Amino acid sequence: MSKHPTSQRLADFLPYQLSIAPCRACDGCFKTGRCVVKDPMQELYPRLEACDHLVVASPLYFTSVPGHLKVLIDRFQCYWARRTLLDDPPQPRRSGMFLCIGAMDRRRYYESTLTLVKTWMMELNMACAVTRFYPGLDDRQDVQTRADYLQDARQAGIELIRSARQEKA
Repeated sequence: MSKHPTSQRLADFLPYQLSIAPCRACDGCFKTGRCVVKDPMQELYPRLEACDHLVVASPLYFTSVPGHLKVLIDRFQCYWARRTLLDDPPQPRRSGMFLCIGAMDRRRYYESTLTLVKTWMMELNMACAVTRFYPGLDDRQDVQTRADYLQDARQAGIELIRSARQEKA
């Protein structure tokens, strides 16, 4: 029996399933902190702002996240405008986690991706409290064969919850 509460609401989404336009760099968000592009991001912004924790799981593609996730991240330029230009960061402070898989065991490739994800989470007023890189996984199903990685990912989730509790204490 699990010691962890099961009443938590979970929501997930896959960026490649959303018809999200890239940021236009139009600066339309600079006065209001709101993106002027009307697409599924308008529904996603409040969901991410309301979440207690954010877990991002992604493969590593050419030292970055896949294109659809990068487009989603870039659309948070409006949050940069809110925080930097309008002094209106999202509240309250929350925590997130980044899980990344890659075919090659090259930590330096992962580090640039981690910087990208941490910067995005910062705009959401989140600390990227837990990070993991799992090398040697070339196919999305490969992780199912790695009991050590799966156990570590579960442990990472526990660390995320502990980190959030410590921040509130």
